[in-house]
Amino acid sequence: MNTTLSLLGTPLAELRHALHRSPELSGQEAATAACIAGWMQEAGAEVVSGLGGHGLAAIFRGTEPGPRVMLRCELDALPIDEAPRGDWSSCHPHVGHLCGHDGHMSWMLGVAQRLAASPVAMGEVVLLFQPAEETGEGARAVVRSKAFAALKPDYLYSCHNLPGRPLGEVSVRDHAFTCASRGMIVRLSGLCAHAAHPENGRSPAMAMCRIMQGLSRLPLQFADETGLAMVTLIHARLGEVAFGTSPGDAEVMVTLRTESDDMMKALAEAAVSLARSEAEEDRLGIDVDWCDTFDATWNSPEANDMIRRVARQQGLDCVELSQAHRWSEDFGVLARDCHAAMFTFGAGEEMPGLHHPDYDFPDTLLAPGVEIFEGLVRQHLGRE
Repeated sequence: MNTTLSLLGTPLAELRHALHRSPELSGQEAATAACIAGWMQEAGAEVVSGLGGHGLAAIFRGTEPGPRVMLRCELDALPIDEAPRGDWSSCHPHVGHLCGHDGHMSWMLGVAQRLAASPVAMGEVVLLFQPAEETGEGARAVVRSKAFAALKPDYLYSCHNLPGRPLGEVSVRDHAFTCASRGMIVRLSGLCAHAAHPENGRSPAMAMCRIMQGLSRLPLQFADETGLAMVTLIHARLGEVAFGTSPGDAEVMVTLRTESDDMMKALAEAAVSLARSEAEEDRLGIDVDWCDTFDATWNSPEANDMIRRVARQQGLDCVELSQAHRWSEDFGVLARDCHAAMFTFGAGEEMPGLHHPDYDFPDTLLAPGVEIFEGLVRQHLGRE
């Protein structure tokens, strides 16, 4: 990470490229956080570090009492090899900012530049640089941090760039905005036997097939409920490659996805019940584990109205989504106890999708992103 760059004297695109060159995986964002902390101190912010690992918050205070407005971005990158790009290609093999978190951080850097030049009149602005969003662990870890209790916001905003939509198009939705999701791992244990005498063992093969079919059909049971419910088969393994052996173990992995946390609870309980029933039928042992757990993001209409107002003031197209995004975000964990909203910002109709090796956050989206975030801050807190 190039720590010699000045926040206040460097164009945002150059700062983004510096971040892009030095990506770090979830939970390993130490150098990124240290660089951000230095830039925030340069802007005159009070920095609180160690939030949920390498997370940090930069606090800008007005001279009068008022609400606390938090803007959140993400620090982490992905374990993906990127296609080469200019002179800002990733310096770390198999690690890349292919979700645009380098751009999201740069939005916050731009807001810090504006606040350094023109402080707010009242209240507080907190720029939260959150770790480990990609694994779904970061927001929970931040909330569990003792220091976060003193930072809880009255209003909270975050934005994700969205390839495939017109550049600079704002999209909002009241209530469910991104889906809850979780990975389910079903492990079956039976008894190996010689392939010539499979009757002497307990193969999990048939139960594994029934579980795969049953879990795939499970959302049909929720067809009369409101909102999305999905089960996606991710991976399956049966025994080992040994033609002389009847298998004794198996593993099935699926992703559950719903629009609400309540629906997720119901779907997860039904999935566990189905898997256990099929295992018991064939006298198999069973273990169920969960990973990559994300809560649904639930937007406050009041916070959304502020986004709509600022978008109109800035002449940006603002689209109302008809359904929640199917992808997941851990922003919902931070948003539980305040007026909060996440919105998306179009990254261009020709831009490759998120997590694609050719994806690169568009520098042309930096300035309008800073404008809308600063607009949200000024609507709440004014300027000195």
